[in-house]
Amino acid sequence: MNVIEFNPDWTTEIAFCFVDNTRTYQSGIRELMKNQADGALANICNKRWKVYQWIDEDTLLQHACNQGHKWAVVFSTGTEFINGSAFFDSVVNLTKQKFFIAGHVLDRKDAYYELHHQCYIVNLQIYRMLNFPKVGQQELGAQHTQDVPWRSHENWHDDYTPKTISGGDQVKQYNHKCHGWNILKTAFEKDLPVLVFDESIRNNKKHFYPENPVDFYKHLGWAYHRLNYCQTTFVHTSNTETVHLPVKQYKQIVTPASGFWFADFLAPDARVVMYDYNQASLDYWQTQHPEYTFVKCDLLADDNLLDSIDIRIPDTLVNLSNIFNYEGTAFFYSLAYRKYKEKQLIDNLCNAIPTVEIYSSLSANITDTIPTWHYN
Repeated sequence: MNVIEFNPDWTTEIAFCFVDNTRTYQSGIRELMKNQADGALANICNKRWKVYQWIDEDTLLQHACNQGHKWAVVFSTGTEFINGSAFFDSVVNLTKQKFFIAGHVLDRKDAYYELHHQCYIVNLQIYRMLNFPKVGQQELGAQHTQDVPWRSHENWHDDYTPKTISGGDQVKQYNHKCHGWNILKTAFEKDLPVLVFDESIRNNKKHFYPENPVDFYKHLGWAYHRLNYCQTTFVHTSNTETVHLPVKQYKQIVTPASGFWFADFLAPDARVVMYDYNQASLDYWQTQHPEYTFVKCDLLADDNLLDSIDIRIPDTLVNLSNIFNYEGTAFFYSLAYRKYKEKQLIDNLCNAIPTVEIYSSLSANITDTIPTWHYN
């Protein structure tokens, strides 16, 4: 069992259980999903949620339960949470309701209902009272007779995504078992509430369907669109991160072209260098502060930032922000490469200015734990 440790100040009621399914993906997809998973883990850890990571969800659920958590958000590689803290806020609000399971519950017609593996939430207090029921994996050709759940006529989309579902009193023979069949069956037999994710959850996460190459490549375009948007269009006109630094005065500050967080850190007549790989960001901030120095550079590709820093100024702060764990780029760069580039830059800065102070809001080295997909 791996525990991703980042900060002792954790939110403890809710645990995130990350299931590694990469071994089941095609090789090209597998490598991209490892990148995506590393970025997703960093995002969750940075928000101070407890994360457990393993290859088996039953083991993860029992472990989270035994650690004293009240809820478990179970999700698989290929899933990430977007739009800042919106997903996490929605989960907290959802756990104020009374239910056993919440997720994407799919009507598979001649197969029993599916709890989609991409993401679901389990009430661990009820889970313990039920003596840790198995989730239940897909079994094709497993004919069985089962009570037919009642489902709403309304769907989220298509004809297999009911908006509400509960236990029923009809019996039917099903030809297959889908993921989550056993824990859903247990919930319906015990008349325990099962909730279907609403838009507040659906709109704030993304799943790439890596288990299906056709679906995966359809969704891959979204990641490329995000990459291009972050590199060419999106401009941070205000502060988007909280900087945890003691306030002191620096004679030189080097920072991405994003926000004016450093105002309180500027000594009189301080030199400011704004750098970015996004020319639109540089152009915007140059109109706001033409007195600054502006440098276009991509720290993941080239290493020309040092050329624009005055190494004669000892009181220098270099802000690396979240560049080496940025959601727009992490998908396409391996964790090993991002760590290498980050270390290379830090070493160069320290060699050039021994007194330099370097700050990262989200480093590539956010955790020393090696996730499952790095074992081999």
